[in-house]
Amino acid sequence: MLYEGFGVADASNYDSVNNFAQLMWPNGQPRFTDTIHTLATQMEELNKLIWLMLTDSYGLQEDSLKMNYKTLVRMMKYLAPRPGEYERGFFAHTDKPISTLICEDKSGLEIEVNNDQWIKLTNLSPSSFVFIVGDPLKAWSNGRLKPVNHRVMMSGDKDRYSIAAFIIPNEGTIIKAPKELIDEKHPQLFKEFDFMDFFLYAISDPAKHIDSGELLHAYASLSPPVSN
Repeated sequence: MLYEGFGVADASNYDSVNNFAQLMWPNGQPRFTDTIHTLATQMEELNKLIWLMLTDSYGLQEDSLKMNYKTLVRMMKYLAPRPGEYERGFFAHTDKPISTLICEDKSGLEIEVNNDQWIKLTNLSPSSFVFIVGDPLKAWSNGRLKPVNHRVMMSGDKDRYSIAAFIIPNEGTIIKAPKELIDEKHPQLFKEFDFMDFFLYAISDPAKHIDSGELLHAYASLSPPVSN
């Protein structure tokens, strides 16, 4: 893969970003700290707005999708491939955090719309953000929201830079579907589970042999589904 990057945990917390900068630069880097903190704070607000839109669309109370979490901001660089080649910058996967916001300076993000049929997200402005549903949101919505399988493919002679904000719930957060989303027509598809337990499972050795898009079902699927 043509990929490298680094992340800043709890990036909407100024002290957390400043501590990271102190590790990277002996005298710190105020401009970096201010920029990342401001970006993370604004991306967090955008994520909250999207969550409110989701709960409203399902006729739920705002607190139906409310939890304590930290925002991990990751900066990524994808190297340009050799001339005339079309190469994978990052492998296909679904996201394991609750949700993700992505901003890119050059097209490269592709989503799978059918089995092995991919489309590239093009004509995105530098101020555009892509919202990605994570596996836990599929469980929370009782299957209504679909995590999209996505990857990065590189062509041309320019490197690609992108920034992603991942929503990581605090330890002990339980993912479960609201009772309003469970009925005879929509039986419960997934058991309640601890987010961090699922996340650790997703990066474990046994999970390496399971397709990324099937990990949620392997970990939490109820068979048969359960109605209220």
